[in-house]
Amino acid sequence: MTDFFKKTARILTFAVISVFSLSNSANAAMDMANGEKIFKANCTSCHILGGVLVGPNLVGVKDRWKGPARMKMLHSFVKNSQTVIKSGDGYAMGLYAKYNAVMSPQALNDKEIDDVIEYVHTGGGGATAAVDPKAGGGGVVAYRDIPTEYPINNFLLIGVLVLIGLIFFLANRLLRKRGDHITFTHDDKVNNLNAYFCIGFLVLFLGGIMYELTLHKGFYRPEAASDTGVEIDRLILITTGVTSIVFIGCQVMLFYYAFRYRHKEGQKAYHYSHNNRLEFIWTSIPAVVLAGLVLYGFKTWNKATANPDNHPITIECYAYQFAWEFRYPGPDGKLGRVNFMKIDPEKNPFGLDYSDPASHDDFITTELHMPVNENIYLKLRSRDVLHAAYLPHFRAQMYAQPGMDNRIRFVPIITTIQMREKTANPNFNYELACNQLCGASHFNMRRVITVEKMPDYINWTNTYKPYMEKYNPNPATASAETIPAN
Repeated sequence: MTDFFKKTARILTFAVISVFSLSNSANAAMDMANGEKIFKANCTSCHILGGVLVGPNLVGVKDRWKGPARMKMLHSFVKNSQTVIKSGDGYAMGLYAKYNAVMSPQALNDKEIDDVIEYVHTGGGGATAAVDPKAGGGGVVAYRDIPTEYPINNFLLIGVLVLIGLIFFLANRLLRKRGDHITFTHDDKVNNLNAYFCIGFLVLFLGGIMYELTLHKGFYRPEAASDTGVEIDRLILITTGVTSIVFIGCQVMLFYYAFRYRHKEGQKAYHYSHNNRLEFIWTSIPAVVLAGLVLYGFKTWNKATANPDNHPITIECYAYQFAWEFRYPGPDGKLGRVNFMKIDPEKNPFGLDYSDPASHDDFITTELHMPVNENIYLKLRSRDVLHAAYLPHFRAQMYAQPGMDNRIRFVPIITTIQMREKTANPNFNYELACNQLCGASHFNMRRVITVEKMPDYINWTNTYKPYMEKYNPNPATASAETIPAN
């Protein structure tokens, strides 16, 4: 047993040294000289450090592509920028829109790209310049990546390893090998030490929660942009508040009692077997609170999914691998019937039933526009596999299933322009994304949502012609027979 703990101590010591070594050697892996050489040979025709030539200023580029996922995307952008732009990446699309220039594909490996990034990020090898993280690009979709690298993380990891080592040390003190059996021996000093460790752990645990909340407070979602979203946020807040009070209260009592009633010579625990009144109280109170939360949640769910009244604006969200398209009603305000048997990817992708007069003025678009303060009724359909429409800013999500018409109802209450002002982010946009892993190009199933005032919405709808006019210049006289076979 002693040999086991000695080996464990050696492993922990090696792990601590490795953490320091890895953190100190990460930057050393970047070859600044090689990065400068590659930059001058490949990039100076379009870029200068500290300014704009053809392409954006690259100083501080790592601040604009934070996190492993975004850095991987930057590598892909350097290798072939058009592939990333066509994938729908918001920041890449913003760069292309702002500078109106196509970056030539670069035949560089990941190590060479890292060297160049390190070189240009620091402005040519010096200290990192103070650069606005938003400089150098526009953006169709606002990214707010949660930071993944902090200097304190290494110290936290070391602290955890030290704590594990301390636990093994205390266990070694408590366990004694007697013959072929392991028995527990009483040690008042260790018992008191464990009691104080309980209090210490409680303080660190609660402090860690507060630290995390403070650290990432700037990455919370902005306020809900729909009427049902406001209620959902309120429900989440109430649920989180109630459960947090119960959780923290239970943990405080748990660790305090472990400290308060630790073993003392001559002290014996009091055995309290049963109390009907206490059993009734601590069973009834949670039952009532949970029933209230469930009923409130059911009311909110019903509001978000019920058939809307007051003449809602009905929009069909049509999902397929790997994109979203949207069908809007024409002047009649009604969406025409659909029939999956009539689906033709080229002639009739939505499966419209042209024998229904209501379908004659429907138009199809890849943009999702909604007027503010109006009842919006989204009908969700899928042509192939299971997709999910996720509108995070409206706190709405619903599956799009083949053969079924699911629905979401809400009223947008904040326009895109107003939300940009509220978030102080001129590049902010609402987004629709697929929240169900639906295949290899799942990442491409994203669309920008525009919430605008009614006059602007009407002007936008007037720019589209009925989809049916592709096949018949006179929709009023169309019938199922005059439309190409579906």
